Amino acid sequence: MQGKSFWFLLLGFLVLLLGVNSLFVIDESERALKLRFGKVLRDSSDVPIVYRPGLHFKLPVADTIKRLDARVQTMDAQPDVFTTSNKQFLDVDTYVQWRVIDFPQFYLRTDGQFRKAESFLDRLVDNGLREQFGRRTLQEAISEQREDLMDEIEKALNERVPEYGIEVVDIRVKKVNYTSRVVEQVYEQIRSERRATAVDIRSQGQKEASILRSKTDADVQRILAEADEYSRTIRGEADATVAEVYANSYNKNSEFYAFLRSLDAYRESFSNKGDVLVIQPDSEFFKYLKNSKAR
Repeated sequence: MQGKSFWFLLLGFLVLLLGVNSLFVIDESERALKLRFGKVLRDSSDVPIVYRPGLHFKLPVADTIKRLDARVQTMDAQPDVFTTSNKQFLDVDTYVQWRVIDFPQFYLRTDGQFRKAESFLDRLVDNGLREQFGRRTLQEAISEQREDLMDEIEKALNERVPEYGIEVVDIRVKKVNYTSRVVEQVYEQIRSERRATAVDIRSQGQKEASILRSKTDADVQRILAEADEYSRTIRGEADATVAEVYANSYNKNSEFYAFLRSLDAYRESFSNKGDVLVIQPDSEFFKYLKNSKAR
């Protein structure tokens, strides 16, 4: 009896082990292929069977389950140098998002190795970027046509990658930098533009300064002319007043007027001690000096 119980237990254990090995579970993020003796199991139409998430059965020992990730993959490519149509060089850093859509085809082409698929995809992306950047100028590549460039590369890739059973979901440029040579050219262009701007500003300043100086000189000349005219008017009025005073004085007392005029003449003649006056002693000029009682 004990021997039979042992064999029953052993048989039960083997059945349980066989049952456990006959089941497999596919996660939501996975798809699977069943390999029977190393070959992909196919249906009656000779189409490889793809196992979706859930509980499935297999033949122990004979069947091997190949699980494949069904999620979107991200390939972060290494930065590389690309040339634009106007022979400018750019350091471009990109990433690509892709996923498996045909699991049997993917397995047959890559043996289920995602690195092989990414190696193939990396070559296609590199060729596509070189072609697209080569069609565009530097300004177009980094500004207004950048989205168009990415869309065209994605479209071109999706025409090639189905042979690997994959699909490109998105491709984006993370960063675009000028190479060191281009950076120096850009800086030199900026410096040239700044120098041209400075020359233009100085020229404009000199022009405005010349206009201001001319206007100021004209104003000065006008003010001086007005001042001279005004002074001449004042002097003329003063001379007229003096002449009127002299005329009134003469009319009132001609002798006193002659005396005042002689004093003015003496003051003017003897104001400078170095002057020499040559005149006859009995000249009328000395009338009031010789005869203090003269009337």
